[in-house]
Amino acid sequence: MRYINKLAEAIITILFTAIVIVGFLQVFNRFVLNLSLSWAEEFQKFGFIWLVFISIPVAYNRAAHLRVDTFFNLFPDKLKTFMRWVIDFLWIGLSLSLVAHTWRLMQVTKFQTSPGLGVSMSIVYAGLAVGGIYLFFCVLDNMVNRFKSRGTE
Repeated sequence: MRYINKLAEAIITILFTAIVIVGFLQVFNRFVLNLSLSWAEEFQKFGFIWLVFISIPVAYNRAAHLRVDTFFNLFPDKLKTFMRWVIDFLWIGLSLSLVAHTWRLMQVTKFQTSPGLGVSMSIVYAGLAVGGIYLFFCVLDNMVNRFKSRGTE
């Protein structure tokens, strides 16, 4: 998973950089050259979709999602452990739901193309499925590691 995580972080960096560069080009072309790029807004929207859904598992790996630690830390250790397992199963449910519903959405949109870029809309929405699959494996990896180390805690 370490290499997949590094790849995901590299993809996030590339996507973010591309979105910023295209945004700068769009502003420059519109206000300096008085020419608008017809595809720039779509590229930024679609890139942002991919960026967000690949970033969710990265944030999960870093424990960067919002939570209320103040209340969580008041619970006894056994309850904290149980709650971590419940939360991870909820994450798995979210990831499987993302993949299943996105698959259905991709079936509906596979013959639709975006007007600016001319790409299939199913490719755009595939970012949700890719992020869901990646999230599933991140959570599974975390659960396996926690289960293996339970005797050493």
